[in-house]
Amino acid sequence: MKWSVATLITLLLCPLASADTIRLRADAWFPVNGDPGAAQPGFGIEALRTVWKEAGHDLDYRLMSWGRSLEAVRNGSADCVIGAYKEDAPDLRFPTQELGRDGVGIYVRAADEWHYSGVESLARRTVGVISEYSYGDELDAWLADSANATRIQMAYGADALEGNIRKLLAGRVDVLLESPMIMNTALRKLDMARFVRLSGEGKPPTPFYIACSADNPKVPEWLRQFDEGMVRLRQSGQWRTLLEGYGLAED
Repeated sequence: MKWSVATLITLLLCPLASADTIRLRADAWFPVNGDPGAAQPGFGIEALRTVWKEAGHDLDYRLMSWGRSLEAVRNGSADCVIGAYKEDAPDLRFPTQELGRDGVGIYVRAADEWHYSGVESLARRTVGVISEYSYGDELDAWLADSANATRIQMAYGADALEGNIRKLLAGRVDVLLESPMIMNTALRKLDMARFVRLSGEGKPPTPFYIACSADNPKVPEWLRQFDEGMVRLRQSGQWRTLLEGYGLAED
């Protein structure tokens, strides 16, 4: 093949973009992200695989606890997490494009008539949460208050939500804090929706994202590619179709 002088100069001045394997970690937060080997690993995982594949990258996605996932990104053994609110990890880099919006619901057993009306109403209630999660400023402050420590049960591991639901139904905790989208999906999957009810709103819906290392020099380019790819998915209608496959509607 013969190359023109102009082509050779262009190739020299514009090196090919590097193909990377991006290491993504998170606990199970389905339908955003779930089993890496499942036919439906989560709409967030499918979107990432699509947009980063278009950019020439591979995705190495694995489940671990949320706390370990954040630590892995901070110590450089992973690159990004998925399903992060900005208050979860203000030290990480966030893209412009969100993956969705969700808040914090306050959940109790179906037969429990108690109603959440602010953190003061949590008096004499045992509360189940997941380690390293953020639940909004008011609830985070309540959870951090040492006066409430004996009434808080912290769950760990990649399947912490399912463990928390079972604790609630067994009466080991009285209240669960969780994203309504995630909770509703988990209850349907476990066939337990009739045993649990929403008792109040702890935080109104806010955006959640992927979040990546602040130290990796490749991250700004990955996030730019993610933002551009998500815009294409939304404009083409692929995003709407993807969400519908998980029983969700586009905002």
